[in-house]
Amino acid sequence: MTHTAAPRTDPSAQDAVLDEISRRVLWLATSIVDAANNGRHDPSGLKVGGHQASSASLVSIMTSLWFDELTAADRVSVKPHASPVLHAVNHLLGDLDARHLTTLRQRGGLQSYPSRTKDPDTVDFSTGSVGIGATATVWAALSHRYLRSRYADTPAAGRWIALLGDAELDEGAIWEAVADPMVSQVGELLWVVDLNRQSLDRVVPDIAIQRLQGMFGAAGWQVLTCKWGRRISALFAGPGGEDLQRRLEDMANEEYQRLLRSPSETLAQRIAGHSPSGGLRGLLDGLAPAELAAAVRDLGAHDQGLLRDTWAGVDPTRPTVVFAYTIKGWGLPTEGHPANHSALLAPAQMGDLAGRLGADAADPWRPLPAGPATDLCA
Repeated sequence: MTHTAAPRTDPSAQDAVLDEISRRVLWLATSIVDAANNGRHDPSGLKVGGHQASSASLVSIMTSLWFDELTAADRVSVKPHASPVLHAVNHLLGDLDARHLTTLRQRGGLQSYPSRTKDPDTVDFSTGSVGIGATATVWAALSHRYLRSRYADTPAAGRWIALLGDAELDEGAIWEAVADPMVSQVGELLWVVDLNRQSLDRVVPDIAIQRLQGMFGAAGWQVLTCKWGRRISALFAGPGGEDLQRRLEDMANEEYQRLLRSPSETLAQRIAGHSPSGGLRGLLDGLAPAELAAAVRDLGAHDQGLLRDTWAGVDPTRPTVVFAYTIKGWGLPTEGHPANHSALLAPAQMGDLAGRLGADAADPWRPLPAGPATDLCA
């Protein structure tokens, strides 16, 4: 179900509402996978599967799109491992009854990956084959342009949007589509790369972001980057901020991911390293451990206001790719762990997560309380 965004309100108030919705989307998506693995009687004891961490990295982006940006004419391809997020969003929008939320990977239930033909809720593109879902938006856009040129009664289309994992950029089909000479003129095409810097079983050492950006740019695409959120950007702009930004951006992906899993009390020393500048040392000394931990996690694609600004900056005359920096396992106890791809939260962890997200582990499908968030879902 494509939700038409409500009229703009005060940005800070809107961000607070979107943050509340994103917490509930995160809870529902995580619970959908949990119910599949722990809520059914299976004598074999086999793991049903699902991807809680890979889903979590897209929660903020999908909340921003479905509840603040999309129009009824837009169509979105969702990366395969984020199917629980799509079902969570559709449930909040009234497009999927709660009785389906316990059926992930069950015969006749919610599919492992988004399916136009087998899922009970609205799915714009089937995306089970890695790389194919993203490129489908290209061919759909070109096909629609052809139909509009031949048949006057063809309805107008909105944007064709693909949400793809960064590992999908390894697929040859992606670059065949990106470099097609007709594609550079398709301004209604928007790709958002979920840049969590992790693959199936490890932290990716070097994803060569500049090279990938250059390849898109050379093919005529607009390239946008959503890297740091507003909280940490404010620190970058203050005393010692340039040194902090340089330190974070120069560190290897493995070291950054390790920061996410480190006790907050140790972060200042880890970031300072062996020979910090006076400015960096002063900045770190002035931050409480909890403040520093929140700042380190403040990536751009988890900042609702920054995402809104990013969508507003899209050039409608050519295709656009957004490199959206995210945390795999965002908001979960497994965030940033190199082996979190197929990891499942334990019952105690689900209980703790419910408390942090304002949900109820004993009643996981309980509706949002009455208020602005519920109104936005209506």
